[in-house]
Amino acid sequence: MLKTVLLIMRRASLAQGLMAKVQDAPDLRLCYEPDYDNADTAIRSHLAAGALLEVAEDGEQDIGFCLSLCAQLRKVTPHCHLMLMCSEGQMEAVHRAIEAKRKGEIDDFVFYDVSLDYLIASLQAL
Repeated sequence: MLKTVLLIMRRASLAQGLMAKVQDAPDLRLCYEPDYDNADTAIRSHLAAGALLEVAEDGEQDIGFCLSLCAQLRKVTPHCHLMLMCSEGQMEAVHRAIEAKRKGEIDDFVFYDVSLDYLIASLQAL
């Protein structure tokens, strides 16, 4: 069964690399959405079963913003599983991601420096 996962992130090169790596995977399709404000519309239009949100190391899309967006997405797209991607070096983001997973506000999280293979396996399991 084909699963669609939406990549909501500023890092276009990472999204493109992931998409290229899984283009031959029979069970996973990735779609890229750089505009966080368009996340709910993109999830619905792609019928996404999951979404990976990049927690930016700087700028507006920090951990607080992403957790707030996840709360909104849980309400409007409850079928969509949510995963955060954050920097291992941002201790506040890591602690808040762990707590959010424990509370069920997100389904999982990964760090920026995981291998592409690990990330793809995590997205397939989402």
